[in-house]
Amino acid sequence: MADNIHLEIVTPKQVAYSKAVDSVVVSGIEGDMEIFKDHISLITFLKAGKIIAKSGNDSDTFFSTGGTVEFSNNKLSILLDNFFASTEFQSEELLKLKKKAENKLNNKEISDEEIYLNNQIIEQINNLKS
Repeated sequence: MADNIHLEIVTPKQVAYSKAVDSVVVSGIEGDMEIFKDHISLITFLKAGKIIAKSGNDSDTFFSTGGTVEFSNNKLSILLDNFFASTEFQSEELLKLKKKAENKLNNKEISDEEIYLNNQIIEQINNLKS
């Protein structure tokens, strides 16, 4: 058996990332978790935050506003609404996403869930700068 897992990150537009990695850190709705080879099968939702794919001493870091994770038989599939590589953390598109979340909070008729999710997006984008 291989000593790693196969990670595939998919957006509505494309397969954004596909690589064999040692582990992946994701921001699940119940907290951050790191998935290693032979992890128990799972399906969960992601909240806004970083995704870190680790291979030896190297790592690739991404940001998303949410999605789903499925792990089974050492294959990790992450389906995302939005996907930004670390080189895009200060991109115009990501800043527009933050502004859109801020504008939604000005709407007096949004649900508590929408308030929470938009605040998460803003907070996590702000954390990318640190």
